[in-house]
This record gives sequence, C-alpha cells and structure tokens, in this order.
Amino acid sequence: MAMSKFKDFPVLPGYKVDPNKEFRHKFNKSQHFGVHNDVCMLADVARPGHDGTLLLAEGQVQPAPKNHWLHFDKQVLKFDADCFEENGRMRKCQFFYYLEDDTIQVVEPRVTNSGCFQGTLIHRHRIPMPAKWQKNRENVAQVNSMAAHASGFFSVACLNVGNTLEIYGRRFVLTDCDKFTRLLLEKLGLAVPPNQTKLEPSVHVEEKPAHPKASSVPDERQFLQLDGLVLSFKAYWDDREQEGGLLHKLTLLYYLADDTLEVLFEDGSRMIKRQRLPKEEVSVELGAPDQLPILNVMKGRQLLKDASPADGAFRRVDYVRDKELAIGATVSVFGRPVVLVSCDKFTQKYFNDRYRIEDFSPLNYPDDEARRPAKYPPRIHLPPYNGFGSYEDSAANCKSFKMKERQKDLTQFLTKDRQGNESHVLRFAAKLKEGCEIRKFIISYYLSDDTVSIFEIFSPNTGYKGGKFLERCTLFKPNQDLINVDSTPASYNAGDFYIGAKIVVNRFEFIIHEADDYALTYMEKNCHEFPLSNSKLILNKIRPHLGLRYKELVSALMENDDHGQGVVAVRHFRDILEHLLPDEFLTEHEFETLLRRYAVPENQPPDLHLRSKVHSLLRRQLFKDMDLLKIELHERDHAKTGYLSRKNAWAACRSLPVPLPVDVLATVFDRIKMNSEGQIDYNDLLWYLDCENQPANLEIQNEGSIGFLFKKMPKKSKNDLSYKTFIAELDLDDDHLNQIS
Repeated sequence: MAMSKFKDFPVLPGYKVDPNKEFRHKFNKSQHFGVHNDVCMLADVARPGHDGTLLLAEGQVQPAPKNHWLHFDKQVLKFDADCFEENGRMRKCQFFYYLEDDTIQVVEPRVTNSGCFQGTLIHRHRIPMPAKWQKNRENVAQVNSMAAHASGFFSVACLNVGNTLEIYGRRFVLTDCDKFTRLLLEKLGLAVPPNQTKLEPSVHVEEKPAHPKASSVPDERQFLQLDGLVLSFKAYWDDREQEGGLLHKLTLLYYLADDTLEVLFEDGSRMIKRQRLPKEEVSVELGAPDQLPILNVMKGRQLLKDASPADGAFRRVDYVRDKELAIGATVSVFGRPVVLVSCDKFTQKYFNDRYRIEDFSPLNYPDDEARRPAKYPPRIHLPPYNGFGSYEDSAANCKSFKMKERQKDLTQFLTKDRQGNESHVLRFAAKLKEGCEIRKFIISYYLSDDTVSIFEIFSPNTGYKGGKFLERCTLFKPNQDLINVDSTPASYNAGDFYIGAKIVVNRFEFIIHEADDYALTYMEKNCHEFPLSNSKLILNKIRPHLGLRYKELVSALMENDDHGQGVVAVRHFRDILEHLLPDEFLTEHEFETLLRRYAVPENQPPDLHLRSKVHSLLRRQLFKDMDLLKIELHERDHAKTGYLSRKNAWAACRSLPVPLPVDVLATVFDRIKMNSEGQIDYNDLLWYLDCENQPANLEIQNEGSIGFLFKKMPKKSKNDLSYKTFIAELDLDDDHLNQIS
C-alpha cells in the first residue's frame, strides 16, 4: 500500500525511498544530553547519525565524549600569593584557577585604611606566559597531559606552592593553597611543598596598632549579671558663691552594667547625659600643647581628634567607680562639686552586701529658702495696649522678637466655617435702646472665629442711608480698660446673643428683638451651648412654679381653647405664663423657644409653581427611580411611622441620587408636611417628587429662572399653640398632683 505511492520511481540503487522517512523535516545532530526521571544527565553512549540510526560508513557506536568543561565544572584552585612591586611593597593576593576553561583571576582582599586600590587586580581570563617562559613550555607541559593544550598560556602545571609567576610585569610568589587544591595537585602527581607564609617585619609593624585601644565595651559577664541594676543617690550642687548661683538639688544614677553615670536636676532635666565620669578634670590652656590635639581641618564646625598622642604614649584615664560613692562623699562632675546626701533602699542593700557598710544616715540640705527659685516662672506683664491694630496682634509682637502672625483656632475654623448650606452665621435683628428707634440693624455673629459685624438697613425718609455700621471684628465687652490691660480683655461670645439681649458697641447700646430661623434652629440643635434654647431646661425652670398652680394653669388654657382641640392662641398662652410666673422670670428668647417648640404645624397648600418646575427638572434628567427611592425611605423608617428626620430623608435622596440641585431639594424639603417633632412625612415627599403618576399640570412660562420659588415658607404657625403637648411634657410628678388634688 505504501509502495504504491512510489510506483513511478524505478527500482534501482539510489532511487529507493524509505516510506517511514517520507515526512521527516528535521536533520539535526543527535544530542549527548538526555533526561531520565526528570534528571538531566550525559548519555553513556553517543547516539550516531541524525536520528540515532547507525550509518554504514560510521562503523561501530563510539562512547560518549568526555567534555573538559563539563568534567571540571565549578572546580577552582585557590592559592595565596605575595605581590612585590617596584618600590619593595608587598601586597597579599589570592589566585583563583578555574579548571573548566584554564582561566585565572587575581584578587587582593580589601584591608581597611590601606590607602591602596584593592579588589580585583587581574580579571578572569587566560593569561599568556612571558616570552622567556614559552621557550621551555614543552618541558613544563610534560608534567601533566592537561597542560598540553596550554599553547603559551599558564596552566595548572605552572601553579604550585613556592613557584614565582610573572604576570604583566608583576612578580607573584605562591605561598599557600587550600586543602582541595593540595589534594588535586597531588592526584596529578605534583609534589606540593608546605606553606611558605611569611610576614615581613615592616608589614608586621604597620599592621600592629600604634597604642592599645581603650575598650568602651563593658565586660560581658558584668553586663549579663548587673543589667538593669542602678544605684540612686540624692545630691546637691551649691553654686551660690557665683553671681546668680543657686542651690541645685540633683539625682545621681550609677548604672552597674557598664559603670556609667547620669546626673539629673530636681525637675527631671538632665545635667549630664549617661557616660563614664573621669575622676580628674582634664583641661588644656589656650595655646598649650596637648597629647590629644584637635585638628580643625574640616569646614564648618566639625572637629577631628588626632588619634596618635603627641609624645607617643597613651594617656590613661581613671573613671569613677561604685566603691567611691558614699553618703557625704563629693564627686567632681566636670569641675562641679556634687555632694551625696542620701540613697534608696536598693543602694543601701548593695553596699551592705558588697562593702559591708551599715551606716546610711542621710544628710540635710543646706538652708536655701531665701534663694529658692519660684516653682513656676514669673508671669510676663505686657506693656499697655496702644490701640493700634488688634489686641491679639499687638500681644503676639510683645512676646517674641520675631514677629509672628496670630494663631487662630484651626479646629474651630474647620468645624464652624461655611459648609454647603450651613453658613454658621447667626443673624439677629436689633435696634438702638434710646433715641432713633426707627433705625434697623442686622447683627451677624460668625461662629468660625467669634467675630461680629453690624449692617444698618436703609429706611426711607429717616435721614440715614444705611450700610455697614461695624466692620467684622472681635467685639469686646464694655466697662474694660483696653489701654492699660495686661491680659486679654473679655469679648462677646455666641452665648451673649439672644432675643432680648443688650449689646454695647462703641457706646451704642443695641437691643436684640428678633432672630432669623437659621439662628434659632442652630441654637436649638446645639442647646448644650445655648441654654436659653434648651426647652428641657426651661421646663425644669418653670415646673416648680406651675406645679403649685396647676389647676389654675389648666383651667386658663381650656377657657381660651375656643374649638376644644387642645390649641390656644400664642398671645393667650404668653399672658397666662406671665400671670402665673414671677415678673421677668423668662426672657424673650425663652418665650420664643417655648412658642417654637409647641407651635401647631400648618398644612399649607402645595406650591404648584415649584412642583411643576421640579417635575420639569426630573424629566429633563430622565429620573425613573421613584420605586428605589420609596424602598430606601421605607428601609430607613424602622418604626414604620411614616416619618423620618430631615437628615435621614436628605441622605436617602442624595444616595440614589435624586437629580436636583442642592438648593432646589432644600426648598422642596421646606414645603413637605411635618409632625410636631419636626420629622418629615416621606409619603408626602414621594407624592411631591412623583412626576410620572402624579404630574403637576401647571405650565411655567418663565423657564429661565426659578429663584423666585425658593422663598422659605414658615413651617409652624405663629398664631396657635398646642397646650396639651406642653402639659404632657411639663410632666408633673405625683407629689405635685397629690398636692393639687
């Protein structure tokens, strides 16, 4: 079948085709390496031909050739050698002979502070023999057959202990070899002489240190046994003989682990750091010679100490030891006499066990009450304020020579600066107390830096044009001497501004009679900072007085309830409280807090203009997520009351998000129905935003601007008040009720 493909070929020698090799495309030579059990190894028998088939012309199968580089792979001969230069200097080197390729590398080990370029002297390569050596290379090559291929290069036969080699003009003497090199040379039949390592006298003298080095490392046994053990002494240094000197109370600590000493002042500051303390003070007069001179050979203030003494001898320094410390002893701390007066119990036990000392009676400090320094530094009295600039800037310039900008409270600025719709500015309406009552003013208090600005509203036919009355600044309280004051004068803070408060500005006395809705809301939210806006504190204040006249209170409220729905007019509620409470018992701001707390919410009709514009914006943004908004609001209502706080409902709308501008969405929230607790009816919010199922039919003519729609509508009625909620939260206890009954 296979021969039918080659029927056109004649059956003649040379025209026969092997069908098994019909589709062969690779004719590479056979490899000598193979893989057996995932291990690479050299084949024992060479594979003949191109595919392992023995040809007739090749004869018998030859054994695998032994590669020289493979047999001696990673085998290196190491010799120690001495290199002699022209000036007679000897340099120690190391010879590395690589058997795999007959290459040589010469390396000089690096020696610290040698002054020579060290490292690799001759890079690894085949090094040629000098011309005078090549004449006798045949005699050298007879030692070993491995050197036969050297052909003018250094081989293993040229390397032996005691041989002298000349390489590129340098003379090297082989002095030593390692154990592997010695065994290999002996196997090759070379007799290896013993090591010939010698040190020349000059080299030995140069390597020997010039003077014994003073060891700063403590004894290892001493460190292991006494680590963490410290002797503590109370001491003093009497410096009263000097001008301005004092009696310094000190604490001397002696560390037994390394015989170091530390001295601390009474306040914990350090007199000397932990170090070994010399017994005698070593000082050198100006211009006098010293054994250890200091060489100022570097730029700047860096100093270099000469390591070699001038007279060739090393100066021995004696240091203070533990046996020299005792109560009553005087220790010289770099010229300062320190007297030891007492020690702790551990120190007493240590000296008793080691030196058999039993008397540890403490000494008294010298009398120094008259010269004892104050515990705190004296207060710096500032010069009188000259009235130029702000008081804070003038005070900062008096405390330092370098003029610095006044540091403001960064935390207050970051937390109470404007953040979106939160302006953190409290605005109040005020008028002058005496004269010109027709003038109207707006007082703005900035919470970020406690500054105040006043703006006068223009009123026609008054003779006053209005405008800025007081630029934004820190407003100081009256009746203070701002010129001769040495401390920061008192200024108005946020708690000083409320309805009914009196503010004096440059001898103008203002009376605050109204506040905007944001200011009242902010003060109610932060009632811990504004007690006049805390309804609980106000109820606690009036509860003892109303409890005694509870029946009279209830009957008066019910008489003024015209419809019997638990609602009374604001003016009647105010008259009843003023009648039952003492005169001027509640401030105007506290009355306003109660009126806002118990005011009846008004159900105002929806603003079709705003709702139509909101639906137009939602359709333009292709808002289709009303179902997701409904689910989000229902999940946030854990009590299932149908009401959510304004903050919670706002977060739900912004999480989707509802594609409305922030100011538009805030105006929408102002139009939504709320309960008595100020929570939003989110079902009414869903109806308000539903532009698909509950569209607004009103068409807006002016599509360019909707600013006229964003007027804040009142949330609660100013005319009616729920007295039932007031009586319930008044929460009279059983004692009051029993007394009333």
